[in-house]
Amino acid sequence: HAILGENGSGKSTLMNILSGLYAPDAGEIRMDGQPISIRSPKDAMDKGIGMIHQHFKLVEALTAWENIVGGMQGQLFLRRREVVRQIGELCRKYHLQMDPEKKVYEMTIGEKQTVEIVKALYRKARIMILDEPTAVLTPQETERLFTVIRNMKADGKAVIIITHKLHEVLGISDRVAILRKGEYVGDIATRDADEATLTAMMVGEKVELNIERPEPVNPVKRLDIQHLTVRSAEGITVLDDASFDVYGGEILGIAGISGNGQKELLEAIAGLQP
Repeated sequence: HAILGENGSGKSTLMNILSGLYAPDAGEIRMDGQPISIRSPKDAMDKGIGMIHQHFKLVEALTAWENIVGGMQGQLFLRRREVVRQIGELCRKYHLQMDPEKKVYEMTIGEKQTVEIVKALYRKARIMILDEPTAVLTPQETERLFTVIRNMKADGKAVIIITHKLHEVLGISDRVAILRKGEYVGDIATRDADEATLTAMMVGEKVELNIERPEPVNPVKRLDIQHLTVRSAEGITVLDDASFDVYGGEILGIAGISGNGQKELLEAIAGLQP
């Protein structure tokens, strides 16, 4: 089930209530037909609700398996070998790839997200909530994540994805609920939805998705970047041989997930680092 809405639509507030970070002012939450009260994140996990936050809640200096069992009651003296075996079984079951012995600070963003997912599965979550899970993933990592989500669905897990990306909603969900300015707008089966319908529900009116972009008139070259390279204080090359032109009367986009050199590129152009 996808929860769709623009920034400020109430998606994060809803997620924080279900995960025990916020308390609702009114209304009711039912699980398996029975009303429940969620007073804390531990309370949510004890009830089988697993939350994978957009900003991961991991201890960087610990290994994956230590993060997975950390904080669990009665788990202090667990044998490492048994924990690693159980984690390996979960990874094989859901087609996850993770090294339990790897330190979190050595991991990529995708690997850290996998640790969070395994942590929830290890704690026997029956309902999985993923908050903007693809915001910092590459397309390849996103497709691997969707494979894992489909495996969780096939195993009977209930999965909620909170997002604002229309193509992901249409590609992965069975149903989608739309929020707008903190209000519930409606719920629709994904098979009956398209981008135009979802966009209109999100903003409250029909939106033209085909944006016209006329060619710049009489462009004048303003900036000429040739073979720009930046090395970190440790001598690691973080930007390697970047070349491009910027023209007056146009907008140039620099695309890349965090850590791909765009910060160093702009700081070098602005004179903040050599």
